Amino acid sequence: MKARILSVRELSAADEQKWQNLSERAVEPNPLFEPCCVIPAARHLPYGDEIKLVVAEDGDQFHACFPIRDIPSWRNVPYPMVTSTVRRLNYLVTPLVDATVGVEAMRALLVAMRQRRRIGRSRVLAFDYLGADGPVEGFVRSAAAALGLRVRVWESFERGVLRRRPDADYVRTFGGKLRHDLDRRRRRFAEEFGEEMAVIDRACEPDAIDDYITLEGAGYKADAGMALTSFPGEPEYFREMCQRFATTGRLVLPTIIGDGRPLAMSVWLRGAEGLFMLAVSYDEHYARFSPGKELHALAMNLFHNQIDAAWIDTCTFENNSLLLRLYPDRRRIATLLIPLSRNPVDLAF
Repeated sequence: MKARILSVRELSAADEQKWQNLSERAVEPNPLFEPCCVIPAARHLPYGDEIKLVVAEDGDQFHACFPIRDIPSWRNVPYPMVTSTVRRLNYLVTPLVDATVGVEAMRALLVAMRQRRRIGRSRVLAFDYLGADGPVEGFVRSAAAALGLRVRVWESFERGVLRRRPDADYVRTFGGKLRHDLDRRRRRFAEEFGEEMAVIDRACEPDAIDDYITLEGAGYKADAGMALTSFPGEPEYFREMCQRFATTGRLVLPTIIGDGRPLAMSVWLRGAEGLFMLAVSYDEHYARFSPGKELHALAMNLFHNQIDAAWIDTCTFENNSLLLRLYPDRRRIATLLIPLSRNPVDLAF
C-alpha cells in the first residue's frame, strides 16, 4: 500500500470520488473529514492552499485519509507542528479508515508523514480531538508502534452524547430543577406568542443557512470575535459545506421560530448512523426564554421522531457543563501527539 499527500484545492474529480467512497465505508464516520466539509474550507479560507490530504491507497481505492496543515505553533506551544485540525472549531479529527486494512493503511499514512518530516516539514503530528472509544485509535497506536513512533496522550476527556432510547422522553434524564425551568420558560413563550414552543427542521429552506450566519453574527459570538462573520472566508465556506450536505440529504437545521424569526438554530451533519452537532446559536434578545437550552431539549424529540439516526455527538470541547447536563451519554475524546523523528526535542512532547 502506498501513500500520497495531495493539495485539496487541486484535487482531481477522480480523487474526490475515491475520498467520498472511503467516507461511506469508513469504520468510524466523521463528516468533518469528508470532501463536503474539507473542500469548501480549502476553497474559501485564506490559508486554504495550505490544506493537504494524506491518503493511503491501493489500486483505485483510498483506504485511509485525513487532512493536515502545517502550523508554526500549537496551543500556545511555539514549535512547528502538523495538525489534523485544518479549520477553526473542529472538535472531531478521527481519520477515515477502511476497517479491512486499518493498521496497514494507517501505517502507510504515518510513513508518508515521517518522510515529509525528513525534508524539513513540521516535526510533531497532532491529532486534536480523536475519537478514543472506537477502532481507529487502535489502528493509530498499532501503526505507530510498528514504526517505532511514540504516541503521547496530551489530553483525554468525555463529552455529551445522546443515544436513542425506546421512547422519546429524554428530558427524564435532566435534573428536576432544569426540567422545571424549561417548562416555566415554555409557558412564558406560549403566553407571549400565543403558540407552543416547537422545533422544526429547516434544512430544505434555501435561506435557512444565511439565517444561521446572521443569527450567530448578531450575538455574543460576534462580540467575542468567534462568529463565522468574524473570520474572512468562513461564511462562504460554511454556506457551501451546508449546501453540499443538504444536497445529499445529510443536513439537519433544528430551529425554534418565534415572533416571526428564528430564535435559536443548530446545525447537524449526518454521518452513517450518527448525527454530529456542528454549531448552535440563539437570539439574545429573547434570552428570557432560554432558547438555546430549549433548542437542545426540544430537538431531542425531532431526533427521535423524524430521524433514524442512532445517536447525536455534541462535538464540543472539554468541560462544556451545559451539554454534559443535557446529553446523558458519553464518548471519550483524546488528543494524541506523535513525534515524527527521534530528535530529542521532538520526543519531549
